[in-house]
Amino acid sequence: MFSSRHKDGHKEYPIAGGLRCLPLSVKRCGRKGWGGRTVVVVKGVLRAAVSFALGRLYPPCVVQAASVSMPAALPIKTAFIMRRLPSLTALRTFESAARHAHFGRAAAELCVTDSAVSHQIRQLEEQLGATLFERQGRQVQPTAQARRLLRSLQQAFELIATACDELRDPGSQAQLHIAVTVELAQKWLVGRLADFAERYPEIVLHLHEQPLEAPGPAAEIDLAITYGTGPEDASTYFVRPLPTLQFFPVCSPGLFNQSPLKHPRDLARHCLLHDDQDGKSWTAWLTTHASDIRPSRHVYLGHAGLTMEAAVRGQGVAIGDNLTSAEDLACGRLVRPFAAQITSLGQYALVCERLRLEKPAVADFIQWFTDQLNDM
Repeated sequence: MFSSRHKDGHKEYPIAGGLRCLPLSVKRCGRKGWGGRTVVVVKGVLRAAVSFALGRLYPPCVVQAASVSMPAALPIKTAFIMRRLPSLTALRTFESAARHAHFGRAAAELCVTDSAVSHQIRQLEEQLGATLFERQGRQVQPTAQARRLLRSLQQAFELIATACDELRDPGSQAQLHIAVTVELAQKWLVGRLADFAERYPEIVLHLHEQPLEAPGPAAEIDLAITYGTGPEDASTYFVRPLPTLQFFPVCSPGLFNQSPLKHPRDLARHCLLHDDQDGKSWTAWLTTHASDIRPSRHVYLGHAGLTMEAAVRGQGVAIGDNLTSAEDLACGRLVRPFAAQITSLGQYALVCERLRLEKPAVADFIQWFTDQLNDM
């Protein structure tokens, strides 16, 4: 299991295929406390990655993290039971095969033969006692169990890679990857990022598109602003909701003055701008406040950012909300013809895996984001 011994008495434990071994202190405990199990003491900045990778994937040992300065608001779990880890080569092969859903592409990525990939997957299935792929000719699909394992492995490998990057170049700027739905990025977040850059000039921010239907961040994303009901696993994810959304009609001042909009039934004479392809947003509002009208003109756009822009240009009446329409309303580019509104069934939320809370840049963004919400 151990590969070698350092001159300071530390042993090396191989953590993941293709990654260097990590120096760990090893000692035995007596019968009291941890009942004679091996205790592994993790040194340095690799603590977070090793704690996650070993704790998720090992166990008749105990991992204890060395003391590291962290924000008081983000407590760290410092010890947990480890289970025995399957073959690390097999785990790395599985991650590639499951990500590609194809053994051949995994073989090309890992520079091995197709039969080698099949052998490693078969070995891992035997070690775990579980079927990981459903085979359909040359195509393979990960099972539900395999998808859960894939997610955990990607998190572990990402944490280890980040820690190694920090060791290679400790003076480099922190990299933070944020995924946001298009409309919220365009109409709410981007205008506030100058303040973030001023407060945290040492953090390089990467903005990605968050799919509207995705409940949580992708494996390579540090934090995501999602829309919907959010992730179900509260033990895995940190979630900070944004204010509850209220939907209401908005239009340009010119359109409002040109063609009277004094009552919801007046919408029958106007073009309705939809932020979805099925018209659900407008249907929900009309069902509540003007169920007897049948507007004759409709334009279906991809998301709320586009409908707000079309409404500002006087092309029709859109469904706005208290987040994506707030700036345009405050600046007078849009007006609310009626006070009538409905509450959205979905909600925006800032989401990240709890393991990433140990990353200082993540903690900084969450604090800044909370300040932005408090100032609304």
